[in-house]
Amino acid sequence: MDRPRRLTLMTFGFKYGSPNTNYYFDVSFLKNPAREAQWGLFASPDETMREWVLSQPLCQSFLDTAVPLIRLLLEADDDVRIGLGCNSGRHRSVIVANELARRLKDDNVCVRIVNREEVVQ
Repeated sequence: MDRPRRLTLMTFGFKYGSPNTNYYFDVSFLKNPAREAQWGLFASPDETMREWVLSQPLCQSFLDTAVPLIRLLLEADDDVRIGLGCNSGRHRSVIVANELARRLKDDNVCVRIVNREEVVQ
């Protein structure tokens, strides 16, 4: 019988400190949408921003590498917590976390996303 597996993806901004997670990925290597004219620092990720981030070849390479690694970690531990960080924790890390969750949804894993720096309006 398969044991239930849990994956928590916590997005965060490095400028606010690292969260208490087992593993960390720094996605600051991706181009920052907050520096683009159509979005600002406090813009919420929308479909256009999501497509812009995910269309970066380095993003696709990262996702293609991270998914098998996360699957391996879940084989060894039934409660994996991964921090996904970028500068402010509001754009790149959120988009990547959501895409990882989407790619892992059929793996019989309970995925929870926590956006630590979420701006409450």
